[in-house]
Amino acid sequence: MTLSLRAMRYVQAAMRQGSITAAAVEMHVAPSAIATALGQAESAFGMALVTRARAKGIFPTLAGRDVQRRIDDLLERYDAMLTDVSDLQSSISGTLSIGYNAPIAPAFLPAISAQLLAVHSDVSLSFTEGDNTSVQKGLLDGQYDVILFVEEFPNPQIETQALIFAPTYCLCPADHSIAQRDVVSISQIVREPLILLDRPAARGYYLELLEQCGEELRIVATANSTEMVRSLVATGIGVSLLNMKPRNVPAYTGSAVYCVPLAGATNGVTLSLGFAPGPKRRLLQMFVDSCAVFFNEPTGADLVVLDHI
Repeated sequence: MTLSLRAMRYVQAAMRQGSITAAAVEMHVAPSAIATALGQAESAFGMALVTRARAKGIFPTLAGRDVQRRIDDLLERYDAMLTDVSDLQSSISGTLSIGYNAPIAPAFLPAISAQLLAVHSDVSLSFTEGDNTSVQKGLLDGQYDVILFVEEFPNPQIETQALIFAPTYCLCPADHSIAQRDVVSISQIVREPLILLDRPAARGYYLELLEQCGEELRIVATANSTEMVRSLVATGIGVSLLNMKPRNVPAYTGSAVYCVPLAGATNGVTLSLGFAPGPKRRLLQMFVDSCAVFFNEPTGADLVVLDHI
């Protein structure tokens, strides 16, 4: 038989008070509840814990005194744990571990982090880049407190909060003819040499979009990082499809690239935060709120390419 924490508290009160009636008053229960808990404890431990004297109360046996000390210690440590966890939940300190599948995260996470760290000096942040699958696994394994990722299929073990929808756009050299257009169609893009972002989930998504025209694709290069794709495009060897973008900065090569919306496209991805369901630490909630505020402002909206036509 197992003994619940409530029963142990009733036993603790009875031994401390030396009276079932007094323990019942202290715990705000009927005397029968205290007597039942004592009986359960004696059955669970296989020994008499108290002697009972009518009109005189109860008296711990030698074994009962030993059990009482152990119960006192266990409940003290349990209460201390609850206090420590409560302090952890309510405090804005410690380390927040963040996993992200957002290749342009360096364009916005530092700004969000700077605001947080400027106000709370006891906070430290740990960032780890991964793909969509690995960051979700890391969250479920307890490696991360929060992740930034593209939610493809609902997972009941992960609570999500959408941050921004990023339509797919065409990236081309600034001097390319496509750069002169207000919008560009997939049929026009597939006529060009293509550079493909080769990351898990992204590759299949972009190929499906490009293949919808039924034309043969000429993929001249693949790369598993957004910045490499941008740099390859900047050299003029081809065009590419992406979703989010850094602010108007040249690629590493120093050459300019240009982002052109897809004509009438509803394709895109939603960048979301993911975290464990249930109550969140104040530090985590503050980070979540900061991200939401950032992407509701013009600085966040500037990271996507919209068709304004």
